[in-house]
Amino acid sequence: MTMALRWTSAAMLMAGLLLGLPAPAGAAGLQPGEYACAGSGGTILIGLGFRLRADGTYTDLDGKSAGRVVFDGSNVRFVGGHLDGEIGRNVRGNNFEIHSASCSHF
Repeated sequence: MTMALRWTSAAMLMAGLLLGLPAPAGAAGLQPGEYACAGSGGTILIGLGFRLRADGTYTDLDGKSAGRVVFDGSNVRFVGGHLDGEIGRNVRGNNFEIHSASCSHF
């Protein structure tokens, strides 16, 4: 394979961004690692916790239920896994909200 035909992951990400495709969460700025979500009273909500990988995939905290996270504007959309269909809104740094719960990296 020649150098001209090889795509690096950075080049593929840039091509996707230029075409308007949503980027994986890790590429969009959410730091890989463990996230916890708390309700309005500060109580940790066990069912919303997850581990984010740099490639935009995630698992529940037990590592059993997997899916992917897609960054779309200021939202993070969960596809597959235990949070399938949930949308994290108002992404800022490593924080966002799912419904009335506040989620953050720790």
